Amino acid sequence: MLTMAFSVVLPASAAPAPDNAFPKANARTGLPEGWNPGPELYGVGEHKNVEIPMADGVILRADVRYPTDSSGAPAAGPFPIVMTQTAYGKDSAGFLRLLSYDGIGPALQNALPSVIDVAKQLTDAAGYGDYFVRRGYISVIVDIRGTGSSNGNWSILQPQEREDFKRVVQWATALPNSTGEIGLWGLSYLGMSELLTAGVMEPGSPIKALFPLMPGNHMFQDLLDHDGFLNIAFLTSILAFPITALPQIDPILGLYREPGKALSVFVDHLLTHLRDDGTWPSIINALLDGDKLYDSPYWESRAIDNVLEQIAANDIPTYLISGQYDLLQDGTPRTFAGLQNAYAGRPHDGPMPPDASPSGRFQMLTGPWFHIQPGSQRNTDDIDMHAIQLAWFDRWLKNDHNGIDETQTPLHAIDVNGNVIESATYPVRQAPTQRLYLQAGKRLSPDKPTDVTASDRVDFTPINAGTICNASYSRNFSGVFQLLTSMIGIDDPCAQFPANPSVPGLLTNPTYTTDTFTESTLLAGPIGATLFAVSNKPASAFNVTVQDIAPDGTVTALTDGQLAGNYRALDGNRTWRAPDGSVQGPFHPGTRDSLLPVIPGESTEYTIKIRPAFHVFAPGHRLQITIGTGDFPTHILNPKDYPALLGSSYDIHRDDTAASFLTIPLAPAASR
Repeated sequence: MLTMAFSVVLPASAAPAPDNAFPKANARTGLPEGWNPGPELYGVGEHKNVEIPMADGVILRADVRYPTDSSGAPAAGPFPIVMTQTAYGKDSAGFLRLLSYDGIGPALQNALPSVIDVAKQLTDAAGYGDYFVRRGYISVIVDIRGTGSSNGNWSILQPQEREDFKRVVQWATALPNSTGEIGLWGLSYLGMSELLTAGVMEPGSPIKALFPLMPGNHMFQDLLDHDGFLNIAFLTSILAFPITALPQIDPILGLYREPGKALSVFVDHLLTHLRDDGTWPSIINALLDGDKLYDSPYWESRAIDNVLEQIAANDIPTYLISGQYDLLQDGTPRTFAGLQNAYAGRPHDGPMPPDASPSGRFQMLTGPWFHIQPGSQRNTDDIDMHAIQLAWFDRWLKNDHNGIDETQTPLHAIDVNGNVIESATYPVRQAPTQRLYLQAGKRLSPDKPTDVTASDRVDFTPINAGTICNASYSRNFSGVFQLLTSMIGIDDPCAQFPANPSVPGLLTNPTYTTDTFTESTLLAGPIGATLFAVSNKPASAFNVTVQDIAPDGTVTALTDGQLAGNYRALDGNRTWRAPDGSVQGPFHPGTRDSLLPVIPGESTEYTIKIRPAFHVFAPGHRLQITIGTGDFPTHILNPKDYPALLGSSYDIHRDDTAASFLTIPLAPAASR
């Protein structure tokens, strides 16, 4: 366990101290001390396309892979079950398996190691579970209704999925040679689906453990709408292939031996695209200012946040994986805090109190990885994510008291330089919040400004210099850039660059920078930017980035946040406030009814949600923020608002009556 003491002011000028305040990550980070994954004891057998009828007659299909002995016969059990429910096609995972773990993968491992490693990461993301089968588990991967080889119509995280999986869970408990106990796991949509499934189960259900990777908390808030900024980079990353092409390819991959069934599934999937709640009609609805552009009962019925109390009440141990460069980087930590709070009997939608006593039954590991490559470190050894999953499932499905749950610091964070931060709470109790005020001379300071009148102007522009090579796009494009560059063994170069540079003669975005840090200084958790600004038009938009400035001037993007001015209303229950009452984690409702007018010439308070970061500033470095407006091509604003936005400018005040500031969890490491 890592314990530290922190002060709450920025360090004064002094000679830089060495950067040795934090331990460094390695491949065993996250594993219980002294524990190692067992050897492969079994072979793998498979039952393909096992049909599971739903209450309305729709057929879901699953692949069941089970342990075998040396003769190829089913091994003596019984064995617990690890199950994944996928919207991307179990047979796509099978195809990827032939390019990675099986088929041509082993033959090419030495010749193209980076390519095969990426193929393995994609295979894992798609739900391939032979690592567990070979160590004594039955692996089940089920195609969700309307996807893969399953019949029916699909809509994103539709409530019908949960009703389906109540039946799937009961079906799985009766699998031959099984203990009937189930652990759910999966990445992204697969992780979201498992949490929503667990959240509708009755107490004492067969689900005994969860391991969701990159699941977020609230799909609308996390993925689609960043407080009035529509996330078109994410939509671009999934629309063409995962959402449109795969549903038509998968029936061919999985049911080519049964053409009648393949055709039936193919037609069901094709018709899905024409439904009102299908993806393409929903996007068109949003772009035309329809109801899908705003939070509503439709989106709330798909929010993980609303099932956390039931998961905690059912006492289902949950190990979450988040990512510093994940597009769900705000939502997954909120889910961790929500589970800890609910398990302790507190309201689930607030921050954990600094003095909270946490439970090792609910944990989170976050690190410097992108959405589809959890555990793949940028500047240090990769994490053995398979082993962490195995340790978690062994603990709860095999009653192996291996120590993974015996921790007083269930939040584990790794920054981009491999520094490991352990915490009992989220927000991190070792980094209490402080205010950093915007000051003259482009400074950030703990001191409140004393000027009677002072402001800086930023002019609206819908672009961010017109580039897709920046951290915002890299993250929201689902990490595809990092995936591609890692095939040739390099880091995504775009992930370093902030989204709002200043371009002489074209873009002028004000920046504010702290004094130089003289000792290792921790930034840990969500950040709130409170801006007092005056617009000259009946609209406004803000994009705030946070970056690390090295002594040689090298800029490393850390995080960012957006807010359209008319989205500035706060949800009092879901907004996180610091002890001094300032907003650290804004939650803007995003409903049509919650929109507020922007009145030209009137000073208005805007609280901008800057997604959390875990980062250790080395001695000699500085923290800087940049305030811009648009973020195209990562985000667009509501098309109907552009006439009012074009030509708008905002005076951001930094004086004694309207002092704009950050509420930021930042503190120097005084001791270990």
